[in-house]
Amino acid sequence: MKIEIVEGLSKKMKGDNAYVKDAIAGKTRILGKKAEKTIVMTPEIFAKVFSPQRVKMILRIEKNRIKNIYQLAKILGRKYEAVHRDIKLLEGFGIIKLKKKDREVKPFIEEKIRLPEFLAA
Repeated sequence: MKIEIVEGLSKKMKGDNAYVKDAIAGKTRILGKKAEKTIVMTPEIFAKVFSPQRVKMILRIEKNRIKNIYQLAKILGRKYEAVHRDIKLLEGFGIIKLKKKDREVKPFIEEKIRLPEFLAA
């Protein structure tokens, strides 16, 4: 999963909409990088979504040693309700997935998170 940080969403949306229209009309080929799942955010939204607590939670889940949300809350030293709320938010963005088995709900990360803007040299 790629996270793209842009100054303004409207300009990005216009460009993406034009690309999609051209692809549907057969005027342009679908590029693998363009078809990749991408979350587009402004710097302000990025800062709200990826708070230090949520980044710690993502890192802990990524290690994949979590049995359930309650255990994750205990490891992080946070209230269950706060961790559950953060997981639901990140699940809404598609960053975290939940696997339900019996009464257990296990959070996991299906795709690595990439920030191409910060990886470019």
